[in-house]
Amino acid sequence: MSNETSIPEVAKRYAKATFDLAEAENLSEAILKDLTALKKMINDNEELSRLILSPTFTSTDQTSVMNEIFKKQDVSVLVKNLVNVLIKNRRVNLLVSIINAYDHIMKSNSGEIIAEVITAAELKDDQRQEIISNLKKMTGKEIQIQSKIEPEIIAGIKVKIGSQMIDASVSTKLNNLKILMKGAN
Repeated sequence: MSNETSIPEVAKRYAKATFDLAEAENLSEAILKDLTALKKMINDNEELSRLILSPTFTSTDQTSVMNEIFKKQDVSVLVKNLVNVLIKNRRVNLLVSIINAYDHIMKSNSGEIIAEVITAAELKDDQRQEIISNLKKMTGKEIQIQSKIEPEIIAGIKVKIGSQMIDASVSTKLNNLKILMKGAN
């Protein structure tokens, strides 16, 4: 899942710097396309994922593998430089988080907001549309929902938009009631 609140701050800074450089060259969409393709490769290939996430691989190993990938893929110089800087700084393990943060920046720039919606069960299409409609009225912006299922909330809904959280879950209401009852003794 790529919720903005779960993206490390350092990844957000790398993403912002990459976005600023891409905007200056009017390449932000092309960079997003390259980064998304790279993320898909990482997610689809367990060995590549291990190479990026594991600190046991040397930066020389990581650089040579990534350069081979870049030879086979038509990847922009900016993305190549980003990956090489991450490898050099031993932060290549943040690559997927940086890609998620870049995606958030792009959507935010276009006026679209990503809302993480947590429910106890899968949302039906009409429920999804109603949530989108209500959040759109509340924010005045286009909304994209990322659903997450957490049975432990029992029922209800939690919505995260950026650093804001709306918690209308039964588990939270029960916890609040429990706290109130303990205070009454």
